[in-house]
Amino acid sequence: MPLSSPGLPRRAVLAGAAATAALSTLSGCGSGSGSSGSSSGTLTAGFDNEPVTLDPALSAAISSDRNVLNLFFDALLRQRPDGTFEPALATKWDAGDSSVTFTLRQGVKFHDGTAFDAEAVVFNLRRVMDPATHSTKAAALAGVASVEAPDAKTVKITLKSADPLLLTHLAHEAGMIASPAALKKHGADFGRRPVGTGPFTFAQWRSKVQLTAERNDAYWAKAADGSSLPKLDKVVLRFVTEAKVLRAELSTGGVQLVRALPPEEYKQLGDDERIVIKDGGVRRAYYVALNVTKGPFKDAKVRAAFARAVDRRAVGKAAAGDEYDIAPSFATSSDWFYDGSVAPLPHDPAKARDALKQAGLRGEVPITLVARRRAPDPTIAELLQSQLTEAGFAPKAEVLEFQTQLDRMARRDFDAALLVIDIPRLDPSLAFDPYFTSDGPNNWSGLSDHVLDALLKDAAGTADRPTRKRAYAKAQRRIIDNNYWIFLHQAKSPLVHSSRLKGVQLDIDGQWRLAEAHLGS
Repeated sequence: MPLSSPGLPRRAVLAGAAATAALSTLSGCGSGSGSSGSSSGTLTAGFDNEPVTLDPALSAAISSDRNVLNLFFDALLRQRPDGTFEPALATKWDAGDSSVTFTLRQGVKFHDGTAFDAEAVVFNLRRVMDPATHSTKAAALAGVASVEAPDAKTVKITLKSADPLLLTHLAHEAGMIASPAALKKHGADFGRRPVGTGPFTFAQWRSKVQLTAERNDAYWAKAADGSSLPKLDKVVLRFVTEAKVLRAELSTGGVQLVRALPPEEYKQLGDDERIVIKDGGVRRAYYVALNVTKGPFKDAKVRAAFARAVDRRAVGKAAAGDEYDIAPSFATSSDWFYDGSVAPLPHDPAKARDALKQAGLRGEVPITLVARRRAPDPTIAELLQSQLTEAGFAPKAEVLEFQTQLDRMARRDFDAALLVIDIPRLDPSLAFDPYFTSDGPNNWSGLSDHVLDALLKDAAGTADRPTRKRAYAKAQRRIIDNNYWIFLHQAKSPLVHSSRLKGVQLDIDGQWRLAEAHLGS
């Protein structure tokens, strides 16, 4: 089975790699800066999700952490929105059925001054693969048999079997390369002291206040015009969970960029010429994960009652006005794996009550719903409480700080959990596998569904798009038929920033790249 970008023939992928590998510099895709190589001050960004760790191998908050990781780390390659690849720390690669060989960029240094070379890559990839690391990215490299360094500029990855998604995984966190010397020096503290090869170096992290990154004067990449990158002197991420505060700070110039604003906030900025609001197709997909390991939701009948209790359009309207879409899962209506025939149970409180009776439950059924203290999550939780009460549940909503919520979910100390992820992602495996495979790092529900595991494995095991689409349709149908999760709405999530800020580039799922960013007058 050939290694390729999903849905692209191997020849096309390798041709793209060969063409871009000839470049001696990497210029980003997206809007260019158009400025000189001189740096341009400090960018202050409002950030609603403080990371738990800045160790790429251990990162779990997929929808937000990469915004920060992209400051400090480079991966072996990057993936464009069309699915093709371009060089990063690797300048070229030769992909076959049983192995991939990377030729590495020369002269690159880690932020601590140590050399980036093949041994560093081998160290990082083996670390992700090592069960002792407990890496959240281990599944991405599950198809790798061995990683070797024939010489200082070459890395050979031998596969257990053909893995059509390996390059995609290596373009994300699994392929981000950290300094082995810093990993050894700092050990468990590395996540608070990140050292990579990226455009910015770590300066300071004040918990619940802000994180500061400074310009990497030795950064290897250049802009399209040959000028030095990055263009900013400093990036300050201010941790602000209150959406109203973020909107006010943006309108007054306290911050120039925000990670995300709910529609009720960004719509208030629509007439402000100092603010840019650009819908790039990113959506915030809200969902409720049900704990199937214990409590009432071990019973499929009770999960069905929950599904029938929820009026998804009413939730979307309350949380996002008219700035939302309805879709059956993480698939957006424009995704190639979208299947309109997959549909959740319709809203029907009476049938929800009947389902509870069929499960042998009498009276109000107590459940605990955990949600994050960040708009619009408390609003959604309050509306869900009302809808669930009407259907025969006795819900108790607990609004928590983000890390507390994640800790509770990891311990499965909840019945239902409200969360959100950013979509689309460049490959559906990056959306479904972490959450719905039995060993997925974000398997909040505690699923152990071997049929679903097999469907997702089949979907990721081939480059043939029609085959993958059928497998993902079956996987989505199984998730919804079993009501493991209740997918709510997909709120629009435009890029919102000061008109002074130029050159922000985005990954396909909306994560920032700030090497080309600069501030004008």
